[in-house]
Amino acid sequence: MAKSHASALAAHVPLEAVKPLMKLLHSHQIRLVYTRDRITKLGDFRPAVNGSPARISVNGGLNIYEFLMVFLHELAHLYVHEKCTNKVRPHGTTWKQIYGELIRHYAEEGIFHPSLCDMLVKYSYKVKASGIADLELSKALRRFDRTEKDLSWHFLEELPRDSVFKTSNGRLFRKEDRLKRRFACQCMHNNRKYLFHPTARVWTVNE
Repeated sequence: MAKSHASALAAHVPLEAVKPLMKLLHSHQIRLVYTRDRITKLGDFRPAVNGSPARISVNGGLNIYEFLMVFLHELAHLYVHEKCTNKVRPHGTTWKQIYGELIRHYAEEGIFHPSLCDMLVKYSYKVKASGIADLELSKALRRFDRTEKDLSWHFLEELPRDSVFKTSNGRLFRKEDRLKRRFACQCMHNNRKYLFHPTARVWTVNE
């Protein structure tokens, strides 16, 4: 069983990360779930409850370095929960410190591609709650996407206002104004407004 879990993990993270991550999953009794790509989030953490193990889910379509970044994001939530339960903010100072330390550790261990390490260390001191919010780092990570289809998408921030775009589930939207940290976009199927992160992955279409 452990071998099959390691094989599954090896399809989603750098090979150098498989052994240390398998140890973490075992020592902290974490159930790792590979999900279909979700628009609203890249990963999720749920603490252990009623005898069930802690659960970390990560979008399975991410490239190996993005997947590792998101896993470490959720792992930091687990560490905060183990240390502080619910006594601190989910993405407060404690979480930022732990997540930053995890990023630096894996960068220094040579788990990430060398071209990413300087940006990762810089980002580790200013981590954000929402995905991989640094646009420069997101673009660098994008180079490691696995298929030609993956390379055809854009960051929402790159599109001009009024652009029509498609999300990974096929829904059509029109980009509108930026409201603080996110862009308002109108769904062309139901005319409702939705908020998207600037680094959301979208595909342009012709009207």
